[in-house]
Amino acid sequence: MAVSRRSFLCFTTGLLATTMGGKAVSVSAQDAATTPEALATDLIVFGDIVQGGKNIPEDQAADRSCVLSSRFPRNSEIVWRVRVVDPETRQPMDDSMLQKVEVALSDGQTFEMDYGAHPPPPRPAKDYYWTVPWVVPMDYPTGTFSYTVTATDTQGRVGQFKPFDLAPSLPAITDQVFETVED
Repeated sequence: MAVSRRSFLCFTTGLLATTMGGKAVSVSAQDAATTPEALATDLIVFGDIVQGGKNIPEDQAADRSCVLSSRFPRNSEIVWRVRVVDPETRQPMDDSMLQKVEVALSDGQTFEMDYGAHPPPPRPAKDYYWTVPWVVPMDYPTGTFSYTVTATDTQGRVGQFKPFDLAPSLPAITDQVFETVED
């Protein structure tokens, strides 16, 4: 099935953001290398969100697990995936370089991210980045919500990512409910 560029952009929530003088500035990945804001930052933070594997009906697992998404049923798992880059070295930063990487939802909840191999062992690692899963509560309100990812390194430098404040760019909780699937 072919996916149009427009459809792909509507469902992709990964963007690039930076901070300059404590102020978060969002820029597209395409413009990141050329904007003054992107060239003079504390840390560069970018990533996306995918449908996690928890509670996906077995007949849908191959099509939905670890797939970019912006629409999530209640009792489904959202996984934030993030890379933090040092603007001076242009290298990704791991858990020895960062004090904390955290996702904060617009409702006040916060989740600390972990750094690790993906896919996780025992399969061979293809990449390393920061992740945190969250299972949407059964009673969570439907509609869009915003989030912020904040990274702080061991030297106190900070980077932040926020999606565009437009409904198509924000994750949305649908009225669909996934049944609990026991592992």
